[in-house]
Amino acid sequence: MKFTALFAFLGMISHPALSQEVIELEDIAGLHSAYVIPIHERNRVDVQVIILSGTYDEGEVSGIAHYTEHLAALSADKAVLQQPRQRDLNASTSPISIVHTNSGTPDEIDKIMSLSRAVLDTPELTVPFQLSEIDIVKREVFYKERVAPIRWLRRRSLQNLYGATSGRAEDPIGDIEQITIEGALDFHAQHYTASNTMIIISGDIDPSLAQQKLSEYFGDTETTRQVPDTWLDLHPTPGLHHVEKITSDRLLDDSISFSKFFEFPNPEDVLSMQASFFIASDIYNSHLNRALYLEGFIAQNFSQGSYLAVDGDLEYNAFLVPFEGVSLEEALAGLETAIANLQDATITSDEIAIARAKNVAYTKSLENSPRAYLDFFQNLGSDGLPPVSPSQFSQMIKDAPDSEVLRFIEAFASNSPTAAVLAKAN
Repeated sequence: MKFTALFAFLGMISHPALSQEVIELEDIAGLHSAYVIPIHERNRVDVQVIILSGTYDEGEVSGIAHYTEHLAALSADKAVLQQPRQRDLNASTSPISIVHTNSGTPDEIDKIMSLSRAVLDTPELTVPFQLSEIDIVKREVFYKERVAPIRWLRRRSLQNLYGATSGRAEDPIGDIEQITIEGALDFHAQHYTASNTMIIISGDIDPSLAQQKLSEYFGDTETTRQVPDTWLDLHPTPGLHHVEKITSDRLLDDSISFSKFFEFPNPEDVLSMQASFFIASDIYNSHLNRALYLEGFIAQNFSQGSYLAVDGDLEYNAFLVPFEGVSLEEALAGLETAIANLQDATITSDEIAIARAKNVAYTKSLENSPRAYLDFFQNLGSDGLPPVSPSQFSQMIKDAPDSEVLRFIEAFASNSPTAAVLAKAN
């Protein structure tokens, strides 16, 4: 699941909760899976085409997935709307998926489905246009790198953690000049296949009509081999505790990027584990924030994120800027001590209850924001898991056993592989 602590926003519920039942469609031709989520209170329909591959699946050249996303979306616009740049792109690329979203009113369902189906067709754009789009992708990547040093520091710590520059440690900057049209078309041919695609239709649409339109527009797709997530096999060396020291003029402040990995072997039900993971993440993030910022005065800037993969691998990343007078070495020691101290911390039932209530409130609030609940649907679907609605997930959070929450926290605090980059501003 693509959850990070940075996503754990709390929201105020200002409207009655919307009914969001997830219904699996049966006649899906060659697709991996397809679902309809009727939300009749909204005068809109959204179709999310989730390609179950992302930047972790690129192989030797990073950035290809992002470029392919552009070509697929623009080619679909050209095929259906006759103009490749008639609309702003409503697509995104993440480490584990590429998501194309087409939206409109209920009476525009045929246009929405046509655009969604065209994403799977081989991109057909002129060579000059495709070359110009490489430059656009480059500008996007370079802009993000300039404004967010956390990106390249995090990438560097992950490369040290996994001992690689691809898969879980992809390197879009290092490979930016290797992006080619041929590489994108090859990625499209391998990954934009029906059996590597999930469709989620949500909004003001009856399930019978959703099934009819899915069969009409995707009924010609054929079953192929689903693309394996080989990046799941990339694990750190057991016992690794890597520290790299660098000096850079790209930083305004001395900074630390820290990555930690642990795993739950052979998880039986990753979907239900997600609820316990939400609560546990809230708790250990709060403990570390209190130890390093609120009480310890070690970090003046501290952000954290976690990701739980479908095989039970858990990756934690933190970015830290020390307070004045605190060295990078002292700040790293403080972070590692705070994590280790969680092994002996007393996590009370009241503390778990508070974290549980916060996350229930968060998930319920998503029902009232179209953008937020679409993100929530694809958050689960991107891992190939069945999507659940915010109301369903809030019930899962209510039902998550305290013992499972504590198991996550204990595992997080255990001695597992880590990598840190201590970056001194020049």
